[in-house]
Amino acid sequence: MKKFIVLFLAILLPASVAFGAPEKPIKIGAVLNMTGPAAMLGPLFKNGIVMALEENNNQVAGRPIELIVEDGATDATVCLEKARKLVERDKVKIIIGPLMGDAHLAIAPYMAGKKVLITTLYCGDIQLGNYRNWLTYPTTLVGLTVPLGWYAHDSGYKTMVMITSDYAGGHGFMKGVRMGFEEKGGKVVQEVFVPVGTADFGPYHSTLKDADCVAFFVPNTAESARLITQYREFGIKMPLLGTTLAADLPEAVMKDLGDNVIGVRGQAAYIWSRDDPVNNQWVKAMEERFGMKPGGLANNSYCITSAILKALKATGGDESFDRLWPALVRVQLDTPQGPLSFTPEGFAITDGYIVEAKVIDGKYVWDPIKVYPQVLDPRLAK
Repeated sequence: MKKFIVLFLAILLPASVAFGAPEKPIKIGAVLNMTGPAAMLGPLFKNGIVMALEENNNQVAGRPIELIVEDGATDATVCLEKARKLVERDKVKIIIGPLMGDAHLAIAPYMAGKKVLITTLYCGDIQLGNYRNWLTYPTTLVGLTVPLGWYAHDSGYKTMVMITSDYAGGHGFMKGVRMGFEEKGGKVVQEVFVPVGTADFGPYHSTLKDADCVAFFVPNTAESARLITQYREFGIKMPLLGTTLAADLPEAVMKDLGDNVIGVRGQAAYIWSRDDPVNNQWVKAMEERFGMKPGGLANNSYCITSAILKALKATGGDESFDRLWPALVRVQLDTPQGPLSFTPEGFAITDGYIVEAKVIDGKYVWDPIKVYPQVLDPRLAK
């Protein structure tokens, strides 16, 4: 009789209930640059994702999490191919990345049609908000760098030269600097466009007009280091202001640059030396886990993943888009960067920082010199 009851229940109940089988995993895809001009950035983004997952024991709402990482190769076409693979072959409903703005625009229509939750890694174009399936962190391209334009003018600079990496992301970041600077009454007297992967900035530096300051954006560590080194070699005296500084130039690279980097100021989305209990605990944990202090890249992917996990907890582990997206845009978190919330369109609202390269206690560091709380793209605030 007992055998009959067990057999009867096994027929009626799903296998996972009848036999105690493990829950089906939640698959999270990530498109990170592991090769190509931005290859050094992919592992740093991965560290942040891994840390957030490990803090949650690689599970949420009783379901294990499976992370599937694909190499975007710093190429928009490859990113689209890998995103398709994640959706169609791996049946992923959540994708973190890719990094580059060109890849966002290439992927966006496909992802909207598939109703997949997808994120940027370091900002995105404002038009991504139209799709209502993009988590844009830490804000739009423009929103991230508007404070640098404000800061430049408030520092007494009235004219500016801009060096802009010639792709969608570069144009967006420097548009923010221009918008903030001109809003305050400043004037951009020249904008010099350089191709992604520039090996020699000398020909561009030699064309710079006289101005009160020079602002720049290039998309990775190697190019930022070359730009600054050659800027000093050319003996240019105009103050140098950069974007995404703490992310692109971690302390190990600052040490290699030596005194060439001293005095460079600019915008940073995150800085590890921020004195806050949440940040201090996270920095310690990241050092213990990965053997180095975290930068803006690891912070971004950590905060993105943490927000997704909190949304999944709210849905009870349901990753279907119609349940997950409303939960995600309601998420509020205290993060290493500061308070985090989202607009209904999926744009993150976070604190922004102005930093300066200094030597403190014998170490080259980015020292935070000003905080802009809860930055939002001015176009979204209207």
